[in-house]
Amino acid sequence: MAVSENAYAPPEAELLVADEQTPEFYVVARWKFILLAILSFGLYFYFWIYKNWSQYKRSTRQELWPWARAFFYLFFVHQLYRQAKKRIHDRGGKSDWDLEQWATVFVVLTVVAHIFEKLPKQIPELSFLGLVALIMLPIRVYVASQGQQLINLAASDPQGLSNNRLNAWNLLIILPGAAAWVLVGLLLGGVYP
Repeated sequence: MAVSENAYAPPEAELLVADEQTPEFYVVARWKFILLAILSFGLYFYFWIYKNWSQYKRSTRQELWPWARAFFYLFFVHQLYRQAKKRIHDRGGKSDWDLEQWATVFVVLTVVAHIFEKLPKQIPELSFLGLVALIMLPIRVYVASQGQQLINLAASDPQGLSNNRLNAWNLLIILPGAAAWVLVGLLLGGVYP
């Protein structure tokens, strides 16, 4: 406590404010990640990568463009996983997780799914490939959720408890996504022409 020259002044305390450090990575519970990625038909991947690189930039003060890394996320997934693994090792932690394998599988599946989505527009006889791309979505989401587990570990929140609840913004994905999946189900079931 500091003593003032003025005997009638109120006492002043030296308050030490803890330096709040921005988490280096975007934490999200695995179930929430899977739900949002599937209901958004994979569009959540753009947001997910953007949030990770945005927080990484804020935490490390590195010059990078999170929006560009999100737009071209397939080129930056490996690097994101490497940074997460490096963070774990820098803290003295250990991870035997094969990041190169999981990142590569995610990239390959995503590229193949995009080709399968576009090919039927060029060759109508291959229209079944659009359905194959849709079937690949849960596999892609599962593979990416493995990476999210590494990211959560790097952020010292392995279970993703700090982002384990749905919020109003999530409903903007969930409600239209659920409606779209119902429509897809009706189309595939032949109920809706």
